[in-house]
Amino acid sequence: MLNKITPVALILLIVGFVSCTAGKQATSAALTYTTNVKPIIDANCASTCHNAGRPAAGIDLTTYEKVKEQTLTGKLIIAIQHADGAKPMPKKAPKMDDATIQTIVNWASSGAAL
Repeated sequence: MLNKITPVALILLIVGFVSCTAGKQATSAALTYTTNVKPIIDANCASTCHNAGRPAAGIDLTTYEKVKEQTLTGKLIIAIQHADGAKPMPKKAPKMDDATIQTIVNWASSGAAL
């Protein structure tokens, strides 16, 4: 019986340690589009290039549904991460800082809540 509990306890210990070392970053479950993601998208994407009036490359990032679609397909994430093979975004601007990018990644991985 002890052998069956030990791996589970070890996994829980590791998960707990990783959670504690996350610092002040919001937990994935607490992230929402309205509070955490929309301000980032508005400041870096929708206000300049990807808006309804001028959707660069045909991509409009002005609504929750449109941002969610681009994020869950992975297109937005690889662009803001400047991944190989992706067009780095924001265009003609510095890469967003890692914490900002991670906020969008965590939001998507936790279900992309409104």
